[in-house]
Amino acid sequence: MDEALAGLKEIALPEHVSYAPQTVAWYILFGLMFFGAIWIALRLYRTWTANRYRREALIRLADIQSSLKGSRTRRTGVAALPALVKQTALAFASRESVAGLSGNDWLAFLDSSYSGRGFSEGAGRLLPELSYQHASRVEQITDQELADLFDLLRLWIRRHHAVI
Repeated sequence: MDEALAGLKEIALPEHVSYAPQTVAWYILFGLMFFGAIWIALRLYRTWTANRYRREALIRLADIQSSLKGSRTRRTGVAALPALVKQTALAFASRESVAGLSGNDWLAFLDSSYSGRGFSEGAGRLLPELSYQHASRVEQITDQELADLFDLLRLWIRRHHAVI
């Protein structure tokens, strides 16, 4: 029996298969994928930095809304809204097209920048008069009107686009 086993030899195993690409096409594909990923990352970064003013405007809007809880700060908080909207508009539109607008022209500009009618027909109608109203008029604005205005401004800040 030992003679039968003596003739046996180890089975030869094949060499390990390499996972490295074997052709030039794979290297080209990997290069394209690498540069494509860099291009996408740069575009995302550029978009993120371009929208920084939106994030800051939303933070300021939330600060103003939280400051309205007290009756003493209601007048100053409400008066800060038109300035916030104007500053936000100046971040995406030219100074010449924004700075001189007031009244219905200003509301039409805001409507056209987000493709809605909320400023000229909705809660945004309050915006032009908030800066210059007497304290008694500000007190007459209901909490629901202010809530609707804040909702509209939040929507506008998120969705506005450059007016061409």
